[in-house]
Amino acid sequence: MNGSRRIRFGVSVFCIIIILISGVSADGAESDSAAKKEENPSIVKIISGIFGNKFPPSSWELIQGAMQMIQMKLYPPNLDFRSNSDKSNIEEEDKAEKVREAATRSLEVSKEAIEESAKLAGDVVGEVVQKTAEKVTKQTSHDEM
Repeated sequence: MNGSRRIRFGVSVFCIIIILISGVSADGAESDSAAKKEENPSIVKIISGIFGNKFPPSSWELIQGAMQMIQMKLYPPNLDFRSNSDKSNIEEEDKAEKVREAATRSLEVSKEAIEESAKLAGDVVGEVVQKTAEKVTKQTSHDEM
């Protein structure tokens, strides 16, 4: 076990040295044009751009990064940049409009129901009046006899 750890440590140190040397050689060649330098940034600058000034990142930072990625996948950011008061005003206006529409429909239905019941009541009263008139005419004609 200790031998494999030493080998891994030696390989990692060797890789870091190679990365640093390639970074120094890329930084040392400042005689190139600015466009070429923008095209080929050094590996050290790329790595420091990814991880910031801390390299290599600690295991806690790696865990935090993974948790942030998971959180972004599960709960994406809200891209609606309106303020909460604007949202609540719009929601209140929508609710008020729905209440107005419901009240209008309710009034129309109740108006139709009242008209129908008035027609039925008129018919019933008309029949009663007609029957009463017939009775009265029969009684008057019966009395005359």
